[in-house]
Amino acid sequence: MYTDRHITMCRTHRPVWLLCLGICALTCQTVSTADAASLSNAFSWNLHLSVDGADNFSGGAAPGAVGNATGKAGFAFNTARAGWWSGGRLVTEFLAIKNSSPEKYVGDIQGVNNLTGLNRGALYKLYYRQNMGNATLRAGLISANDYFDASGVASRFLNVSFGFTPTIGVNVPAASSYPFSSLGVMGSYSAHGWTAMSGVFEGDAIHPLRNPYHRGDMILLEADRSESVDGGHYTVKVGAWQNSQIPQYQSALGNDTSGLYSIEEYRWKQDGMAWGGFLELCAAPNPVNTLPWYLGAGLRLRHFWLARPGDSLGIGMARAWLRGTPHRAETDVECYYSAKIISHLYLQPDVQYVIHPSGSYPNALVGLLRLRMRFS
Repeated sequence: MYTDRHITMCRTHRPVWLLCLGICALTCQTVSTADAASLSNAFSWNLHLSVDGADNFSGGAAPGAVGNATGKAGFAFNTARAGWWSGGRLVTEFLAIKNSSPEKYVGDIQGVNNLTGLNRGALYKLYYRQNMGNATLRAGLISANDYFDASGVASRFLNVSFGFTPTIGVNVPAASSYPFSSLGVMGSYSAHGWTAMSGVFEGDAIHPLRNPYHRGDMILLEADRSESVDGGHYTVKVGAWQNSQIPQYQSALGNDTSGLYSIEEYRWKQDGMAWGGFLELCAAPNPVNTLPWYLGAGLRLRHFWLARPGDSLGIGMARAWLRGTPHRAETDVECYYSAKIISHLYLQPDVQYVIHPSGSYPNALVGLLRLRMRFS
C-alpha cells in the first residue's frame, strides 16, 4: 500500500539508464564475435499487458470506480545458449503503470487490486543469475517477493495479501515488491525436496539507487519443503524477515521491526480436475506494527470444463488484524473466474466483499474486471 507522499519519491534517475546502456554496449561488443545463430537463440523476451476496472458498489469510504493499465516488458540473455558458460542468465524488465487507486473508494488496507501502483515508467529489474549445481545466486535490481513469501496456488487472486502478505507490505511500505524493486543479493540451495533461501536487500525499494548503503536493509530467510503424498503434491514454506531502518526514514520506509510467515500449499487431481489449496499464516507482533497478524486461505480449481481447459476459478479469504481501530480486523472474501478467450488473452471477473475496511468503514462490495495478455 502506497500513499500520495510516495508520488514524488518515484522518479527514474539517470544512473539507471546509464547502467542499462553500459550493459547493452558491453554485451553487444562481446557477442559481435560469437556465432549469430547461437546469439539469436540466447535472447528471449516477454510482454505482459493488463487492463483493469474496479468498482466499489456499496459501503467502504465512498462509491466509485477506477481504471488501471499496466505493462511489463522483459528481456533475458542465456549465456549457455550463446556458447559461453553454463548456468548464467541476465534479466532486464521495464514497468509502466497508469492508474487510480481503488482504495480511495474501498478504504481498505490490504488492497483489492494487486496491480495498483503509482503512475510511473521505470526500470523494474536488472539482475544476473548464476546456477551452480544445486545452488543459485542472484545479484542486482531484484523484486524480493518474486522468490520470498510467494504462493503459486494463490497467484490468480487479485487481493494484494494473497501475493504479498500484509505483515510485510503494510508494516514496511518500502519493502521490495511490486511495483518497486531494490538492489540486493540472494542465494538458494535445493536438495532432496528441500530449498533454503536467504537474501539481503536495501531498505528503500522506492529509491533503489539513491544512497542505497545508508537507507536501511531487509534480510529474508526461507526454508521450503516439497514432496508427493497421497496422490498429490504439497509445499511448505517457513520464512523470517528483519527490517532495519535509521530513525529519520522510518516514517516513510518502515520501522526497525521483524516478523515470521508460513505458506502451505497442496495440489491434487480428481476426476480429471486439478485442485489446489493454500494456507498463509503471518506474524509481526512488534508494538510498532499496525498490522500484527494475518491469516489467508483459499481453493483453486482448473480443468473442470473439457471444452475450456484453460479456465480456472477460485475462492479465498484474507484476514488482517489491526491495532487502534474500532474493529479489530479487516476481512476480505474473494471469488474469481479466469477465462481463456484466445491464445495469450484472458478475461477475469472478480468479486470481493470487504468486512470492516481499515477496521473502521462499512462493509464494501467490490467488482473487478481484468483483461490480461501475455506474449513471449
